[in-house]
Amino acid sequence: MLHDLSPELTEHLLSTQFFGRIGCAADGQVLVLPVAYLYDGHAIYGQTREGTKTRMLRQNPTVCFEVDEACSPTSWRSVVVQGVYEELNGDDRVYAEQRLGPGRVAPRSDMVSSTGEVPQPPPPVVYRIRILSKTGRSEIKE
Repeated sequence: MLHDLSPELTEHLLSTQFFGRIGCAADGQVLVLPVAYLYDGHAIYGQTREGTKTRMLRQNPTVCFEVDEACSPTSWRSVVVQGVYEELNGDDRVYAEQRLGPGRVAPRSDMVSSTGEVPQPPPPVVYRIRILSKTGRSEIKE
């Protein structure tokens, strides 16, 4: 049977998971990708590299973010967030980087040159998803 999650369970799920999925759309293309994230009780933070996702998010910053916890096909909880993507600089970026910690963005394997040298990668893009709404659902088959 489907149930709405209480606000407390919604907050708990967002706070205790490490991976979610970010959904974005631009130029007639829809993209959903897994991302590591941090939820601080107010917003969702993450780091990424330049690419298709960042191009699309800059063009259309309206995003959907989803996190779930599944025990079986009939026993799961999920939270869906509607929000706005923002790239961070200055004090906001420092705050996010300190909370996220090192190593949240893996080095890209295509960064090795033909001579075998690994050039210094560009700095990661640090972002925040400003939450506009969030809803939680669950199913527990009895």
